[in-house]
Amino acid sequence: MYGIYIKRWILAVIMALQSHSATVAENEIKSTEISSLEVSTISVSCLKVTWDCEENMQYSVTCNALDDNYEYADNIYFEFKSDSLCYITGLRENNEYSVTIEGTSLDGTTKSTSANGKTETVEVIQNFDHEDGWTSCFVGERQSGLTLNPSWSAIQGATCDKITNTGIMRDEYGDYCCAMGIAYGYCNDRFLVELDNGQQFTTKICDSKDYADDGNYHWFGGEGNGKCIIEFIYDDYSLPSCVAFSGNWGYYDWCGMDLCSNIKSIKKINYGTPIEY
Repeated sequence: MYGIYIKRWILAVIMALQSHSATVAENEIKSTEISSLEVSTISVSCLKVTWDCEENMQYSVTCNALDDNYEYADNIYFEFKSDSLCYITGLRENNEYSVTIEGTSLDGTTKSTSANGKTETVEVIQNFDHEDGWTSCFVGERQSGLTLNPSWSAIQGATCDKITNTGIMRDEYGDYCCAMGIAYGYCNDRFLVELDNGQQFTTKICDSKDYADDGNYHWFGGEGNGKCIIEFIYDDYSLPSCVAFSGNWGYYDWCGMDLCSNIKSIKKINYGTPIEY
């Protein structure tokens, strides 16, 4: 009888140990991944990355274009807004990227998860001729100055830039609000802008420059100097001090949106899908 009880006890211990080992193994497998990773489209040049962060864990983000010959990889920039939110800027229109989040704890434990994301794909409806000369002259005007229609209506719903810290108003499509000459269009027209350095961004006309030279631009720094084709509309209380001093966003790199380069092309585009910053 005692032998039977001893055998049953040994069997129970073995089963308990096996069950514990299985639970530990299962937890180890689960702990190697970062949960709730999401990569969403913000614009032609930006992806939003969110994940569930853990206490005492430090995170890093990497991004690789799925095209091995990606020409503008050096433009990619990571703007962290919190321990669980990062915007990847400096990307290209209609490109797919592999995004990897890696977390490292104080004891050296690492976790990693990857997901793919794609930037906005635009539909071009009109191409404009290239404007020679110094065209990285991005001056600005105050949002509060747009008090009459159609400008007042065009700026409604726009909010101050949450990503690249420019102070510029942006709409629900990721567009930077601006004023442009009537040679390009009128309020609510939308454009894809590309610079010589490969940077891309979209704009929406919220004010028309009726008296621009030839309907294309205003002079910056006096006639014969810079050509101001795009005039950003900024939040009255968020104008960066450097722009207040210099008068030009085009002298600086804004969290990966490097505006220190002349305009390569401007294309009028259709509207796509609204986004959430």
